[in-house]
Amino acid sequence: MAERTKIYIFHIFRGDGSSLFLHPLYPPEKIVELLESGPLEGRYGREPRVEALTSFRDELYRQIELGVKRWLADVRFIPKFLIAAVLFVVTYFFFSYVVRDPLPVIDEVVLGVAAAVGYFILQGRRDLASKRAVKKRLDLRQLVDRVIFRESDFVKQVEEALHGVETESAEELVRRIIEPARQELGEPFRDEAAQLIRMLEGRFNFHRLEREERAWRRKVARAKPASVGRMLESKKYDFPLYAVYKSFKKTFAGLK
Repeated sequence: MAERTKIYIFHIFRGDGSSLFLHPLYPPEKIVELLESGPLEGRYGREPRVEALTSFRDELYRQIELGVKRWLADVRFIPKFLIAAVLFVVTYFFFSYVVRDPLPVIDEVVLGVAAAVGYFILQGRRDLASKRAVKKRLDLRQLVDRVIFRESDFVKQVEEALHGVETESAEELVRRIIEPARQELGEPFRDEAAQLIRMLEGRFNFHRLEREERAWRRKVARAKPASVGRMLESKKYDFPLYAVYKSFKKTFAGLK
């Protein structure tokens, strides 16, 4: 049997002391599949605070609730749809031929639709309270509870790079983004680096920033980095994190 791919959860300590958790367990419709697809393992550089881990776990619990709801909607859609369709037809013909009235035929259609929609909603609520749903929530919560965070030299390197960038001026930050420097990244960190890069790309709109870099390069070439710097100060994006992402992405590309 092939070994399942390990899924990392990264805890990054920011320079201001705040915690950033990076993981692929979103959006909610994917959390069930991802939690069951591979073992979860936490990685940190500086050990996270207990309250940060508790808050993160509670957030995953909320995502699990949404995920189970979406999962049930998918697996139960066809049988619920078929029953609702039959209920519509039965209701329509019942009020058309059994309970005759002088009202237009649209009334029978409305009653049929109301019966089908009502069943769909009521059955959905029953599904959420079913033993199957309760067991699925419990199993997924246990997977989250079993996650163990371990110290990682790779995450230490990421935190060190991020803290250094966070203290730089806007002009220096622009240069670092446009001309990213390579990191000393060994082969043992390859898997962690690949997952971190994917998580950053999935969580932040970095692809849009990559398109905007062409304009930045023109301004820097014209000796106008200050105008770019004013945009960075707007804090619309997490530019320090983007700079670190660029650096590690360039390094990882060199390992291939």
